[in-house]
Amino acid sequence: MAMTDWGAITNAQKKVWQARTWKQARDQSFWFQTGFMSSGSDDHSKPVDYVKDLTQTERGATCVMHLIPDLAGDGVVGDNLMKGKEEALSWDDVNIQIDQLRNAVRSRGAMSEQKTVVRFRVEAKDTLGNWAAQKLDEMAFLVASGIAFTANLDGSTRAVDSQLSTLSFASDVTSPSTNRIKYAGTATATNNLQTTDKMTWNTIVTATAFAKRQRIKPMRYSGREGWCVVLSTEQARDLKQDPNYQTNVGRASQQGAKNPLFSGYFADIDGVCLFEHPKVKTTLGATSGSKYGASGTVDGAQALLLGAQALGFARIHDVQWTEDKDDDYGNRQNVGVSLMMGFRKPKFTSIYTGASEDFSIVSLYSAAAA
Repeated sequence: MAMTDWGAITNAQKKVWQARTWKQARDQSFWFQTGFMSSGSDDHSKPVDYVKDLTQTERGATCVMHLIPDLAGDGVVGDNLMKGKEEALSWDDVNIQIDQLRNAVRSRGAMSEQKTVVRFRVEAKDTLGNWAAQKLDEMAFLVASGIAFTANLDGSTRAVDSQLSTLSFASDVTSPSTNRIKYAGTATATNNLQTTDKMTWNTIVTATAFAKRQRIKPMRYSGREGWCVVLSTEQARDLKQDPNYQTNVGRASQQGAKNPLFSGYFADIDGVCLFEHPKVKTTLGATSGSKYGASGTVDGAQALLLGAQALGFARIHDVQWTEDKDDDYGNRQNVGVSLMMGFRKPKFTSIYTGASEDFSIVSLYSAAAA
C-alpha cells in the first residue's frame, strides 16, 4: 500500500510521537535505565543531576547546577553563643551550556516501502529513539571521562565530517583531575601500565577506600551510602576472573536484589555497585603507539567510580518531532528529531586538598585486552 495522507497529523498527535520517541530513548539509555538520573533539580542523591533551571548568559542558554560542599567548622559547644558563628551555606554554581543535536530518517519511496504512514512513523520512532539513547550515553561517557568530542570512546578518531565537537558544551570537557585518579596493579600512570595490571577485587576495594578518604560525595538511600563503578566489558571480564573476587563476591549482595536505588549491576562490594558497559573508555580502537604502557601498545580502559552529582545533565524539553513530506514530489517522507540538552562534569575547590577537583568522579585505569 502506498503512503497517503502524510500531512494529516495534528499538534496533539505530534506530541504523542515526541513523547513516545523520548520514552524510547530513556528506556534504552544506560544512564536512565540504571537509575543514575535524578528526578529533578531538587534531587542531588544520584550520579547525574537533572537540571531544568534555564538562564541566559553571554555564552547562550545555560542551566545552572548547584554543588553543595561539606561544612568545615567544628560547631558550637554547649550554651556558648552561636550568634555570629554561623557557617555560610555556600555552593558552587556550574553552568551547563545547552545546544541542539538533530537527526532524521527518510523513506525509500512509495514503491519500495509499500507500507502505511503509521508504520513508517513507528519505525522512525524506534530508529531515532535508539539513536538518541546512543548519543546521550556516548556524550555522558565522553564528558565523565574527560575525552574530547573529536575522539570515539574506543580511542579512535571521530570521522572528519562529524559535527559533534562543535556542540557548545563540548568545549567544557576537562581531563580527570590529578587527585581523582587510581591505577590497577603497580602502575602509577597510564604510560607505565603493564598487561598484568588488570582490574581486580583489590583495585575496587582500594578505590572505595580512596573515595571515603577523599570525601567523594556518596549517594544516600534507605539509610545507606555508597558509590557506583562502571567498568568496560573487558575490565568486568578480568574482575570476574580474579580469584579474590570469586572468593568474596558470594558474601556481597548480587543482581540488585536488595538495592532500591539502582538496577542492572552485577555485584555490590562494600557498598559499591558494579556495572559494565561497552561505552566505557578503552584504547581498543587507538593506533599502536597511542595506547597505554611505555611503548603505547598496551590496551586498557578507564572505569569510572561515581558518587552523587558526578555529572550534570540539562534538557529543555522532550525530543522534538518534525515531519517533511516535500521530498521528491511527495514520494519520499522524512521524519526528524532534535534534542536540546547539555552535559557537564562539575569541578569544585576541595576544602580538603585546596585544589580544583572533579566533584564526584574517580577514574580507574587498568590494562584491558580485547
